[in-house]
Amino acid sequence: MKIENLKLKIIFFGGRHTTEILESLSEKFEVLLVISSDQSVVNASINKKIPFAKVLEINEKLINGIKKIKPDIGVVADFGLIIPKKLIDVFPNGILNVHPSLLPKYRGPTPVQTAILNGDMKTGITIIRIDEKVDRGPIIFQEEHFISPSDNSETVYAHLFKRAAKILPDLLPRFMKGLLKSFEQNHKNATYTKSLKKEDGFIAVDKVPAKQKLERMINAYHPWPSVWTRYPLTSQKSQKALIKLHPGGYIHVEGKKAMKYKDFINGYERGEEFLKKLHLI
Repeated sequence: MKIENLKLKIIFFGGRHTTEILESLSEKFEVLLVISSDQSVVNASINKKIPFAKVLEINEKLINGIKKIKPDIGVVADFGLIIPKKLIDVFPNGILNVHPSLLPKYRGPTPVQTAILNGDMKTGITIIRIDEKVDRGPIIFQEEHFISPSDNSETVYAHLFKRAAKILPDLLPRFMKGLLKSFEQNHKNATYTKSLKKEDGFIAVDKVPAKQKLERMINAYHPWPSVWTRYPLTSQKSQKALIKLHPGGYIHVEGKKAMKYKDFINGYERGEEFLKKLHLI
């Protein structure tokens, strides 16, 4: 059988940034099932007429259902749930995970946000064959990508998974034919990221981070949880507005549309004062 004609039966586990990967896989292979908690991925499955399961956990019912349809291989990207060994063992050729960092650096749920927060100039895509530990499996593909000063988490995730969508259709048949060498990660060099909470984006106006750190936070925490605070924008200081800071010099007051700093200053009595306190002007 020629590699390019290998008709794989795939189950795809995907999150909010991965619709292009799903579309790419479905064009070349048979996607038996899509598993996701994200509505955009579910909608893409519906458009492609692919069966889907919208899940918040991996349970026995799901595992037994996957056993019945007999997939060849699984593909995971931005999924958000830990896949147990019991499910990994269902796949005769394992499950490949597309992770948006240069593993073993930045294992875990927020690799792109952490890279931007740390001021890294590069990140990348690493494709591993998963095991029962988080992002620890052997590497079968890795590629570096530059992070520009204007990038934010949304743009970097979109770029990395778009690139993965182009790589996977060629990589999967080669992997199945044993033409790709894998290598173990250097576990001593592993670093880990944490899940984000809304509180991570809060800044106190009387304890503003240094300008460079604040700019990194704005880019890293876009679109969620955003960098946010409360501040009185009128002479009535008891009335504090919820204010979010967005990349590209935009500011969002709760209940209003996002606006540029100039419009914010013109529209709010204490707008200029607020931006000066944050050293943004």
